[in-house]
Amino acid sequence: MTKRIVILGAGGNSLGILDAIEALNAIRPTYEVAGILDDIPENQGRVVLGAKVIGRIEDARRLDAAWRFVNGISSVASFRKIPEVIGRTGIARERFETIVHPRATVASSARVGAGTTILAGSVICPEAVVGDHVIILQNTTVNHHTRIADFTTLSAGITILGYIEVGRNAFIGGGSTLAPMVKVGDGTLVGAGCVVIRDLAAGKVYAGNPAREIPGSKHAI
Repeated sequence: MTKRIVILGAGGNSLGILDAIEALNAIRPTYEVAGILDDIPENQGRVVLGAKVIGRIEDARRLDAAWRFVNGISSVASFRKIPEVIGRTGIARERFETIVHPRATVASSARVGAGTTILAGSVICPEAVVGDHVIILQNTTVNHHTRIADFTTLSAGITILGYIEVGRNAFIGGGSTLAPMVKVGDGTLVGAGCVVIRDLAAGKVYAGNPAREIPGSKHAI
């Protein structure tokens, strides 16, 4: 029996999630997409890869109690709002689905939390821990014994090596590389293509190779 699922957000991440759901259903019918919830007025009624925007984020609590949810909202501008978005749904943790594209690899000893999305080509290695509501885009590797905290976003083509800690609600830009044993603070933004060789402070913005803080960035907390 298939589950009805609702995606939060009609942006680019929803395309990847819908693609993952389609690929899963091609193997075994698992999900029926009930629609998308999005707060942008211009998106109301919009159709994304056959899925219609059926309301706003707050409407989640009024939908059928059997329906499931997954978050697709995250960008450089919005990633720090993810905990608030999840909170505004009023939905219990157990109603969030973990979506893993069939062309992604998750080691049997790895742990992946509720509401997390792992897209095609990504690899979660042995003893890695990925929290709740994490978005992992295509072709990203999370290596052994690394911990990715809740609400964090890992863009496409990232290499995260062993024994790394990425804090809650961080954003790692596409094509970045994190050296073994570094720590990335909560709410930190790591720009695309960064090479991170030392610990990064919470709530800051970093760019470059090696990654350096960008003082006064509008994206810093």
